[in-house]
Amino acid sequence: MPTSSKPRLGILYALITACSLGAITTQAKLFYAADGNALTLMLARFVASTLVFGLFLLLRNASFKVDRRQRLPLALLGIVWSAAMICYLLAVETISVSLAVLILYFYPLLVLAVSVLRGQLKASIMLCALFCAAFAGLYLALAGGAITVNPAGVMFAALASCGAAFTFVCGARVAPNMSPLLVTFWVNAAGLLVILPLTFGKLAWPGTTLGTVALCLATLLYLVAILSQFEALARLSAARAAFILNLEPVVSILLASLVLGETLSLVQVSGVIVVIAVVILSLRINPQSA
Repeated sequence: MPTSSKPRLGILYALITACSLGAITTQAKLFYAADGNALTLMLARFVASTLVFGLFLLLRNASFKVDRRQRLPLALLGIVWSAAMICYLLAVETISVSLAVLILYFYPLLVLAVSVLRGQLKASIMLCALFCAAFAGLYLALAGGAITVNPAGVMFAALASCGAAFTFVCGARVAPNMSPLLVTFWVNAAGLLVILPLTFGKLAWPGTTLGTVALCLATLLYLVAILSQFEALARLSAARAAFILNLEPVVSILLASLVLGETLSLVQVSGVIVVIAVVILSLRINPQSA
């Protein structure tokens, strides 16, 4: 385990991010069941986060200005972040959700590869084995059910994975040099500008109280998750933060079982155990190599 409080706090924020993002899935399913749709959910996320984090900055009398050297990376971060989510939504429209999630969560391996190539991490058999074991665990956890494959859907899922990898790599460079709150505000403001034109005539609000509550909870969880993510990236390497985020699908699966009554197969349970065990093991590795 890291000895300084900074990495430990970063790990805590990464765990909060994984749990919050994982919990959104259950609320999203309840929202969709009440006739809501993904674009409405995304718009609610970006509007709420831009307003809330902007208000926090105002209350702190903090500046909204960004250093000139950070403007381009921050703008790219916001655009790619929102584009990745759009690509993921397009993917799940044409291929199985489990396949889309599996392709998306190839991004920790991409982050690892970039970190090694840039000399930020020293490649080792143990390090590669941990990342591959986590991916294998996710494969088992997401196993089951019919698989629908479509070339366009696979391409969109792959683009979403690359976008997620870019978010962690770029975020780990930007977040330590700026207030994570300021980063979060501008990333979501950029996302709002990207998503807004796509929602015209396509919004679908829930028709039940349960659906409205689910929308509110999903939005609140997103606020916690996105701020925690950049707080984590301000303290951890991109690879370490991305690796901990392997827990997100596991949280989604477990909550779906508890809240929605979905049944897990023995293979899925074994996959969940593998991912949790590997993440716990990774926390005991020297931060210079993980």
